[in-house]
Amino acid sequence: METLYEVHRNDLIVNITFAWEGAIAIARMDDHGGLVSHRFPTYTFKREKVIHEFFEYVIEDRRFRKTLDLISPGGAGRNRVLSKKDFQKIKHRFPTIPEQRKIAEFLGAVDTKIAQLARKKTLLEHYKKGCVQQIFNKEIRFKDENGQDFPDWEEKRLEEVVNFSKGKGISKADITEGGVTPCIRYGEIYTVYREHITAVQSATNAASSALYLSQPGDVIIPASGEDPLDMARACCVEDDGIALGGDINVLRGAPNGVFLAYYLNNAKRKDIASYAQGNSVVHLYASQMRNLRVSLPHPAEQRKIADFLSALDVKIDLAGMLLQEVRRFKTGLLQQMFV
Repeated sequence: METLYEVHRNDLIVNITFAWEGAIAIARMDDHGGLVSHRFPTYTFKREKVIHEFFEYVIEDRRFRKTLDLISPGGAGRNRVLSKKDFQKIKHRFPTIPEQRKIAEFLGAVDTKIAQLARKKTLLEHYKKGCVQQIFNKEIRFKDENGQDFPDWEEKRLEEVVNFSKGKGISKADITEGGVTPCIRYGEIYTVYREHITAVQSATNAASSALYLSQPGDVIIPASGEDPLDMARACCVEDDGIALGGDINVLRGAPNGVFLAYYLNNAKRKDIASYAQGNSVVHLYASQMRNLRVSLPHPAEQRKIADFLSALDVKIDLAGMLLQEVRRFKTGLLQQMFV
């Protein structure tokens, strides 16, 4: 590239090669003085017409993004080059400058709230990660109700702690909205649930005789998957009567299933993954996990650890739900604003 162009703060920058994917942004202070090639045309705002603070939200409008897609003809990827001529002819309705400023200030406050919630969620996740590491390294110990130390952790084989069984097949076709029996399929262990399952999202109308139903405190681990480490995930089912699908290993009878799920996920995940066999599809059998060496504290300390980590997960989930709500609120505002 023989020629480079200097970017200034608040310039509008477009990547003509990937504008169809939304590669357009307003330069920040950190970008000031940066250099771009001819593939990144930059524009300055006529502030008597439009202020960049407002246009920042025009960029997020899905219809504006769709227009960028339409004026980027060609095949996929680098063959789709934005027409700069058509870009400059895009029509958009703008309110007065005072109204633009008020809208930008309001949406900016919403963005600040989103950033705060995202940071809170991230900090809670990092705090939990640190606590988990110290708890299972025995660097953090809990006290009994009298403030006394609990006994030392005891090492056992997993088959000394739980009994092993397996769920029964529940196909995707068996899932029914409003079904009479709540159920869990093995794929949902990867995508939906944490270590402590307190609410189940799927249900079925399959006959009870064809189902394998949970008991409180059951720990479930997928029996098959594509990646050994990904499938080495344990969850505790809090309620009874939950149908557990096929390809699910069921560990039943632990003193505290919630603790065991946290422990296996964080202290023994790599060990469990090492037992998985197969190439494109890997399998994990109960016979392989029976001799897994586990170190367990007193049942009362297990309960305290489980309650503590579950409470952290509740806070993380709450921060995540609030974050989603504020993001949906902003999306709704943008849709209404640019109707």
